[in-house]
Amino acid sequence: MVSGLFDRIATWLSSRDGGSAAAAHLSVPAVPAVSSDDGRLPDASRPRVARLVSLIDDIEARPRDNGAMVSALAEMRQMRDTHLPRLIASYAEIPAAHRAEIFRETGRSASYNLNEALDRMINRAETLSRSMAQDDIDSFADNLRFIEQRYGDDDQR
Repeated sequence: MVSGLFDRIATWLSSRDGGSAAAAHLSVPAVPAVSSDDGRLPDASRPRVARLVSLIDDIEARPRDNGAMVSALAEMRQMRDTHLPRLIASYAEIPAAHRAEIFRETGRSASYNLNEALDRMINRAETLSRSMAQDDIDSFADNLRFIEQRYGDDDQR
């Protein structure tokens, strides 16, 4: 019940329409608006998009048992549902004949800039994932230490 409330609040905070449309679909993960199979993507970008969508799916599958998780989930949903599709669409809207202008302006190709942006998004998702997993990792390490102390080698008793 509490996590449902947090989900509604997180979605409301992250959506442009105040959350009313998205609130009904909180318990069902959204289908990504983009896919690594998107024909508009350069070949080098496809594995990056697949990695990002996979990371977001993993984060979304975790229990929503604290405020940090709700915040991270809202951020990841916004990344998946808004920022990633906009990034890909803005890349695709540049006519291929004019992509060289991006190179003249930035010193890097449009696909290089796209991949760099995708890498930033992946890094953020990985950081959030690691951060959220740290409590579980710490708890497991504590349990291992306890077991070692309690049931260590028979020779040491």
